[in-house]
Amino acid sequence: MRALALAVLLASATASASAAAQAAESDLDRASIAAVESERWDDALSRTLDLVSSFGERPSYLARLAQIYNRMHRPTDEVGAWERFMTLAPRPSQACPALGKAYRGLGQYDQAVQAFTRCLATDPKNALLVYYVGLGHEWAGDFGPAREFYTRAIAMAPPGFEARVSIARVDLHQNALTAARDGAEAVLAQVPTHVEAALVAGLAEQRAGRRPQARRHLELAAKLSPDYFDVRLALGVLDYTENHVAAARGHFEAAFLADPGRRADVQSWLDRTAPK
Repeated sequence: MRALALAVLLASATASASAAAQAAESDLDRASIAAVESERWDDALSRTLDLVSSFGERPSYLARLAQIYNRMHRPTDEVGAWERFMTLAPRPSQACPALGKAYRGLGQYDQAVQAFTRCLATDPKNALLVYYVGLGHEWAGDFGPAREFYTRAIAMAPPGFEARVSIARVDLHQNALTAARDGAEAVLAQVPTHVEAALVAGLAEQRAGRRPQARRHLELAAKLSPDYFDVRLALGVLDYTENHVAAARGHFEAAFLADPGRRADVQSWLDRTAPK
């Protein structure tokens, strides 16, 4: 009887401890989520790290941790969190596109391609992942494979507007300006609010020296997405070319605020337009 009573007491104590641990985890989880939702990133990071260290590397916690690192512009730490996620999550492909984009933030374009390829290997019929492999190749400057994967994505999931615009962007990279403009405008004809299509069409016209047409497309893109770095940069360059220096600087400053991690891409323009 004494043995039975002891076993009951031990079971009760174990259950109580387990319930207390679950309550503590739940409280910390809610506090972490609340910090994320209110964009208190230092607090969110501290609480989420406590979650991971105290209660284990649950995929949901690792994904949240990676997203916090992203908002804090810490791509190396973001990569680490997503790589652990890919090791532990039942659906590793959910790390994409964020993992590939984090590698891009580090300038590691080959690693971005490999990340997207690994995601695709776990879900080979996913047209969006096929698209991202193409995007990784485009970032790496491998325009042949990029075009190939974009074309595959369109075939798998027509009409494939994103992939069609990306092919137009590849044409732009290769200085096929008419093809780039026509491809982007064909998408705009069907999706007038497509920001990337407006940007690609505007850049193609800008490089071709057709400034009024370029401005029409780029201002549409800015209206649709005011905080898009590349749109602001392109409008700044256009204004600078037309000697609207103050307006140009406004766009360059807006570009920097939109993505401080790309300061190197806009710094020379900020220097050129600095008040005397």
